[in-house]
Amino acid sequence: MKLVSVCVAIVLPFSASTVFGSPVEIYSGVSFFKGSYDAALEQAKQDDLPLFVYLTMPNCSPCEFMETNIFPDAEVGEYMNVRFVSYKLDAFDEEVNGPALAKRFGVISYPTYLVIGHEGKVKHRATSASSAENFMRMIGWLTGEIDSPMAEHDAKYAKGDRNPDFVQQYLLDSRLEVSLLPKGLENWEAYEKARNKYTAITADYLASKAPKDLINSRDFSVIRAYCQKPEDAGIELLMENFDAFVDVSSLQEVSSFLLEVYYYAALTKALEGDPSYIEVLEFFDEEPLKRATEYKRSVDPKSGQLPENQRGHLAEIYSSTINETSPDQED
Repeated sequence: MKLVSVCVAIVLPFSASTVFGSPVEIYSGVSFFKGSYDAALEQAKQDDLPLFVYLTMPNCSPCEFMETNIFPDAEVGEYMNVRFVSYKLDAFDEEVNGPALAKRFGVISYPTYLVIGHEGKVKHRATSASSAENFMRMIGWLTGEIDSPMAEHDAKYAKGDRNPDFVQQYLLDSRLEVSLLPKGLENWEAYEKARNKYTAITADYLASKAPKDLINSRDFSVIRAYCQKPEDAGIELLMENFDAFVDVSSLQEVSSFLLEVYYYAALTKALEGDPSYIEVLEFFDEEPLKRATEYKRSVDPKSGQLPENQRGHLAEIYSSTINETSPDQED
């Protein structure tokens, strides 16, 4: 079985400063400690705060979303900076011991968030990008400041409550529940079971509403969470109403999400040895993916989401898969 790290980054300008005598990287919101992981952990001990570690990787669109939209948010910064010493770690950066730390903490998807105690052990973990509101709620769930509503939601849904407003909130809250599930190989079955559960609920929910009533930021968040394939109803809705979703969200968010969906569709086919992965790449030359591609190229020409930066890598994966599955040839 091939395991692909799920990314499931663009670095904003920052200034170096000092808080409580320690160097930090200042976003307009969350302040990230500048230095080594060990130094950040020591600072957390001195400040008598837990250490919050944000793990990222190159060419990660959800990480890009967090760094562009969430961590700079003043309200998020106010919430985080009094509760944690925060540390940003590139899991692929050898100079900061990123690969070894990611392996130590069992990180296989990005972004990942860890809350670490003074003894250096992980107390809580979560994954996935989210809105500012949901990010703070997620942290509240982790620390126990906020009680999870999921047991109550599950009971209402099981009793047959299908009110669209309730189901929408149920699905939005479920993203936090799923983000808190362990993602290690030993936990993958439980994680997939939860995702499949909410993916099925999402399909029913989308079918219950008129398309025009789904074009809003909250339903875009639902689609982003549980529609992952080009043939999913939510993705088809985005493709057919690209400009309308840009109006309720942003060109950056809609473009990055759709490009990611189609990239992983091509990657899946390449991993399966299916030559039609090339046909998936051809969609990048058609509207609205063409517009999304042009936008991504204008802001990040080295992005792994761009077809010109995918073809060689996918061809290698496809070729490797074919060679592995071909019967041995006798000399």
